[in-house]
Amino acid sequence: MIEIRGEKTVFRKEDIVALHSLPSAQAHDPCILHATTRRRWPRRCLQGLLGLGCVLILLVAGLVVAVEAGGIDRILNTRAQMALNNALGDAYHVDVSSTVVRLTGEGALALKAQDVSLKRSASGEQLLTTESVFIELDPLSLLSGRVSVSRIEAEGARLAPAILPQGKPLDLTRVRIADVSGAMEAIFAQMDTISSLIARSGTQVVRIADVMLPLSGPRNRVVKLDVHSLDFARAENGSMTIRGDAAIDGTSTALQLTADSDKGRIVRLGGALTGLPTSALLYRAETKTEPPFGLDTKASVNLTAVRAGEGIAPELTMSGALDQGVFVASGLQSELLPSDVNLAYDFGRGSIEVKPSTVRLGKSVFPFSGAVRDIDSASAASMAPAATLAEGTPPSDPLSLALPKGFSIDVLVQGGTSAPIDVNEPPLTFDAKVAGDFQSERHALLFRELTVSSKLGTFAGSLSIAFSSTSPQINFAGLTTDMQTAGIKQLWPWWVGKKARAWVISNIFGGTVNNGRIEVAIEEGRLAQTAGPVELGAGELTIDFGIDGARVNIAGDIPPLRDATGHFTLRGERAEVDINSGTAYFPSGRTVAVNNGNLILPNTYAKPLMAELKLQVTGQADAIAELVSYRPLEALQKTPFKADDFSGPMTANVGARFGLARDQHPPPPEWQAEMRLDGVSLKPAMAGRTISDINGTLRIDPQHAVLDAKAAVDGVTMNLDAVEPIGANSPVKRSRTVSGTLPDGALAKFAPGLNGIVDGPIGLDVDLQEGDRQLVKVDLENASLSLPWIGWSKGRGVAATSSLSAVTKDGVTSISDFKISGEGFGAGGSLTIDKAGLAAADLSSVRLAAGDDFAVSVKRQKSGYGVTVNGSSADIRSVIDGLKSPDTKGDVSQAAAKRVSIDASLKSVQGFHSEALSNVDLSYTARGRAIEGLKLKAVTSTGQAVVGDLVSSGADNIVQLTSGDAGALARFADIYANMRGGLLNLKLRDRGGNSWRGTLDLRKFALVNEQRLQSMVSSPSGSNGQSLREAVKKDIDLSSVKFERGFANLALDGGQIALDNGVVRGNDVGATFQGVVRDANGKIDMTGTFMPAYGLNRLFSELPLIGTLLGNGRDRGLLGITFKLTGSFAKPSLTINPLSLIAPGVFRNIFEFN
Repeated sequence: MIEIRGEKTVFRKEDIVALHSLPSAQAHDPCILHATTRRRWPRRCLQGLLGLGCVLILLVAGLVVAVEAGGIDRILNTRAQMALNNALGDAYHVDVSSTVVRLTGEGALALKAQDVSLKRSASGEQLLTTESVFIELDPLSLLSGRVSVSRIEAEGARLAPAILPQGKPLDLTRVRIADVSGAMEAIFAQMDTISSLIARSGTQVVRIADVMLPLSGPRNRVVKLDVHSLDFARAENGSMTIRGDAAIDGTSTALQLTADSDKGRIVRLGGALTGLPTSALLYRAETKTEPPFGLDTKASVNLTAVRAGEGIAPELTMSGALDQGVFVASGLQSELLPSDVNLAYDFGRGSIEVKPSTVRLGKSVFPFSGAVRDIDSASAASMAPAATLAEGTPPSDPLSLALPKGFSIDVLVQGGTSAPIDVNEPPLTFDAKVAGDFQSERHALLFRELTVSSKLGTFAGSLSIAFSSTSPQINFAGLTTDMQTAGIKQLWPWWVGKKARAWVISNIFGGTVNNGRIEVAIEEGRLAQTAGPVELGAGELTIDFGIDGARVNIAGDIPPLRDATGHFTLRGERAEVDINSGTAYFPSGRTVAVNNGNLILPNTYAKPLMAELKLQVTGQADAIAELVSYRPLEALQKTPFKADDFSGPMTANVGARFGLARDQHPPPPEWQAEMRLDGVSLKPAMAGRTISDINGTLRIDPQHAVLDAKAAVDGVTMNLDAVEPIGANSPVKRSRTVSGTLPDGALAKFAPGLNGIVDGPIGLDVDLQEGDRQLVKVDLENASLSLPWIGWSKGRGVAATSSLSAVTKDGVTSISDFKISGEGFGAGGSLTIDKAGLAAADLSSVRLAAGDDFAVSVKRQKSGYGVTVNGSSADIRSVIDGLKSPDTKGDVSQAAAKRVSIDASLKSVQGFHSEALSNVDLSYTARGRAIEGLKLKAVTSTGQAVVGDLVSSGADNIVQLTSGDAGALARFADIYANMRGGLLNLKLRDRGGNSWRGTLDLRKFALVNEQRLQSMVSSPSGSNGQSLREAVKKDIDLSSVKFERGFANLALDGGQIALDNGVVRGNDVGATFQGVVRDANGKIDMTGTFMPAYGLNRLFSELPLIGTLLGNGRDRGLLGITFKLTGSFAKPSLTINPLSLIAPGVFRNIFEFN
């Protein structure tokens, strides 16, 4: 010990003077102090004492120097070892390697024994070693020649390998509950020994410091118990106070224990251990292969033990308090609130009784009690097979087994409250019973009975856990027959199938769960060998339960299903929710019924967490349309429609794949919906069309909606095919097509450009494009086609098609790309249609027959249409046929009732019989068949002019037509093909009402190869069978007959042409005729007289009286034959009256045909 020494001041003898000689005593009025007279014997006594003190100081200084220098170490080494052995008694002895003596800070002597080992005296077994033992010596005892210990400190103590084998930490689980009584008595006896040791040695305090004790933690991890200091202080009455300061796995822990003594015997122990970290023994930290698991908090333990004695029963109680902390499992944690566990040892039963205790996890409270005892016959007899371990299934007779070492565990929970923080349900009050064993040799925890009972239902199960050097083997099975959904949520452990549990908690409400079953089977080492989070497979985790009357959230913002029935299945990572039935109620008041469906989570461990949804729903179209407007589908709002736009019944199959957690940034949803429409109507018009009574299929996905159906389009049943893009970024183009066969009268609704020119059923294909544009394709094969402005038509059965592009704006339809085509004919151009009908038409390319090349422009005028025809050539044979035909039915008659003005300028106009007119200029105006104006100029193929004109004569109009080649004009018009040449002068007066009267005058013409003339002269007639040629005894050649003149009165009435007073004259033959040339049905009915040698016969008619009697008029010869033409105008039948051949002219009228 180093002491601080001050400086000394030394005075010599000559430096001491008398006070009266000092300057202060020389004053005027001095104050003189007189010292007492010294006595020499006290002084000398004092000097003697001082001398003795100096000697003692020198002796002490020498002793200190000797102690500090180690001069007496060897002398004291043997004496110190003897003192330690005397303090320990006969049972133990110590070996000391070396001993040194030093001074303590208080000036006391201390003996420091180095490398001290403690051994049993009987066996010589080494128990512990210490780096040093510091012994404080009593100085007075040393002066008397004795070594007396007042204080002992041991530093760096280590248990001997015999007690703690090297490399294997102490296993605290190899104990028996029944040994607690003996162990407690041994502890009391050890406390007696410690007290007696301290008493015999005269030591007041014994300190053990710097002791390390390894313990066994989770996964056999070594947990270090570092004892910084452990003080044993003994009172005069033998009681002791033990105080300790230690660190368990680096966490500070304090011990305070009081040992009460009675008559030299420790009879009671009481104290507390505070700051005990549960993480050291009950918590496994996160590793590369496993997430953290266990209880992480601090605990304090209060202990009371009473030693058995005369009239005193033994007692052992222990209460533990848990501070606020966390319980962690499967990467999730629950807050642990202050909890308590109270234990008491039952010495009669040899069991640890769990007194009423409480554990609080979050809002859940678990009050429990129970017992833990050694496995004995009674407990073995109650054993029932738990979840099977790897060693195999237990035999049917448990008593035939050798009883394993371990403990039986019984826990009872009464009035527990389960309220997980993530469950939004009222807290569940329940009772539970847990019964099982912990087999210490197998390190197996077996719970054969796990029963939970509540007002919401019951649950029963079993659990086995086999611990090893790696992760444990776990088997768990549980089932419930009938439990409300809220109970399942409250009791489902949040570390088992956590993703599936989270889905059930968030998406199933109300109703009941039936036939529920859960199975967990995890092989030994499975958890430790898996890198990262443990993902249990289909053979490791199974959960099944039925759902009845529950509310189930489907996905996203889709309203939940109510009164749903179905089934939940979890197989490892795959979760499935099968939905048998349910009804979704929307905020709008609409409902849809789910008849079948499922929700699949293919991999609950994957990120992002994805789901696959399939639903079959039925309901009204507006409700299903609203369904597909909710997230994750969000289809309706990406189209121009609203839910209110649809009405009618519908069935839909909806499928989707989407992410469940937005914070995991899942890919965009993939979905599709297939809807079966049964009489659905669309409220808004589609491209101006009214759509109703839709029957078919509508398919929708994130890119487009496809409709394939039959629908009433503007009241007409048609095929409706539509493609609508979904979203602004969809690459799909909009397509809406209406197709089918239109009945008569329906064309105006779809192809207004063809209305009035088409009659009959047609095949239609309408493409409804953007901006109300329509592309129309028409099949006209089964319809008749007529262009009334130019008099052309196509009959039914002739293949023809038409196409056009129409846009309607403000009631006006503009038609472009108008085309009509067929074999040998076609037209193309543009049209404009308004509410009154055709407003204008420009047909730039018209080909009604081979060789046609002209354009037609039609414009609506005040009371009709103006038609302009220009081009190089036109074939008007069909026009001529149309003019001949009396057929004016249907839409053609309606068009014909309008005023039509035609201005044509054509270089060539093709007619029948290869005849053509050139340089045709026509100006024609008519209202129906009433001609109001006519100007015609043309040239025949023979170069003769054709001139037509309409002139006014009073109130009537007269049509005049003249031509220098009547035969060419007759052939051109397909009126008569056997005429050649001739001057034509035709005059017709319009009497109104489609009635004309006039005259036909022909001059200088010939008839060539007229077979009917040959038949008249060569056919046998009369009673003698003579022909006309034989009667006149002349060979009459009628292959080419020239006529000087022909004349007839004409009457045209409503499509019928009649002749009266008709006559033709030639040098060789002549004829008179009258009758109907052509009626409204195309029939002919004419009679007349044919006269050969017309010049001779005519002489008789010219004679006065004789001609009248015999010739029967000016143009009636003496000799002739009467005939009749009937039947078709194209191929009439000729009939000759044989009696008329021999009759004179005056009587021939009698025999003429009526």
